[in-house]
Amino acid sequence: MFLKKIGIWVVLSALLLNLTAASLFAAQDKIGFIDTQRVLMSHPKYETSQKHLNEFVKNKTSEARAAAEKEVSRDKKMQIIDIARLESGEEEMRVMNPIMEGINKVIEQVAKARGVTVVMNNVWIYFGGVDITEDVIKGVKELK
Repeated sequence: MFLKKIGIWVVLSALLLNLTAASLFAAQDKIGFIDTQRVLMSHPKYETSQKHLNEFVKNKTSEARAAAEKEVSRDKKMQIIDIARLESGEEEMRVMNPIMEGINKVIEQVAKARGVTVVMNNVWIYFGGVDITEDVIKGVKELK
């Protein structure tokens, strides 16, 4: 019985110690958040990139449909469609990666300037934190 009480006390003490340590580490972090959709849409190249991607996907879809209609084999039709999807995804990555890299650099700069150590999407924030969205948008609008 005595050993059981000591075991419980040790477990509770360890748990309390872990919670205390975790709260000390968390107290050192300053959490910032951004509205990622607003930031992305504020990029100078976002609108033209989206138009390009929509047109690219439309053309790939048309090409894939035309090619698939000529095929008899269901497997060959699926292969044509899969290739069109793959090419569309590759084009999206090619177009969007430079935009996202620029945005990430601006987020890093703003966070550092504001003393923020953690930046999260505003969807995950229920209470607290520092909204750095407007500062990030200002920086993103200066990108070329």
